[in-house]
Amino acid sequence: MSSTIRPRTAAAGIAAVAVAAALAVTAGPVSAVSAVSAAESATTASQAPQSSGYPTDSLGVTDLLVTAYGIGDDDTMKRLATGKVVTTLTDHGDAHAKRWHRTAADAGAGHTWVSYTNLDTREVMTFGVRNEAAANGGGDAVREVTFAN
Repeated sequence: MSSTIRPRTAAAGIAAVAVAAALAVTAGPVSAVSAVSAAESATTASQAPQSSGYPTDSLGVTDLLVTAYGIGDDDTMKRLATGKVVTTLTDHGDAHAKRWHRTAADAGAGHTWVSYTNLDTREVMTFGVRNEAAANGGGDAVREVTFAN
């Protein structure tokens, strides 16, 4: 009789583990990933080099620039873009500056072009970014901006 119980007990144990795994996946990977990311961040934070607080990739640089443009943060705009870009943004006005949504990005030959569409006016704003400058902390990384209707 004990030989019959063991296989059934093992099968029930395997089924319980499978159900628990399925529940963990169904509960959402965000909670599992967040826990792992938090643990990794805690262990690597002291080992990571200090940064300027600015993004080091073209998309991060343009996202921060668009945010700065939307809230009127001239200092951040000047840190991320050339004077010509800052002047163009300022001259363009800020009536709908808070409603830009990134819609496209393309890279090649050391540059990335990132486009944003205004959710109110449907106008498209495209930035040209030097990838090397973005990787080095963003100083004047955004070299050009164009607007199209």
